[in-house]
Amino acid sequence: MSSEPVTVSYDRTEPVTIDRLDDLDALLDRIAATPDYQRFPVMVSLETSDREHVLEVCLGRHDLSVLVWHHTFVEIAASKGTLDQPADLAYNFGGSRTDAYDDSAIPVTTARQAAREFFTTNGQRPTCLDWQTPSYDEQDEPAKG
Repeated sequence: MSSEPVTVSYDRTEPVTIDRLDDLDALLDRIAATPDYQRFPVMVSLETSDREHVLEVCLGRHDLSVLVWHHTFVEIAASKGTLDQPADLAYNFGGSRTDAYDDSAIPVTTARQAAREFFTTNGQRPTCLDWQTPSYDEQDEPAKG
């Protein structure tokens, strides 16, 4: 199966252009299995060839992932979490430690399904999960309710 190519980049590596779904799966499998990323997850960016859409996928953890989808200069969305999220959930984003957005932890299988959907729909926001406006809770904010 082929689609428009996407450019995959992560952790200051040279970007790779992928034009087959099988190649995307193989690359994401390889990244997720890297011992360094299993110790400290990495955010992998998939960018459409027109550079208008980006899906960022957190890889390396076996229990959860995080997604961020961008439509350049128009919209940004984060995965709406379905799993308990560790308070200190962070990942390697281009060589820098970055905190995950609040309530964004989802199963790895859902994240991988979203990456496949992003690729096969040429950058559309995946529909296999719910999305939210990305945010970070304010520290010491009183509980609502």
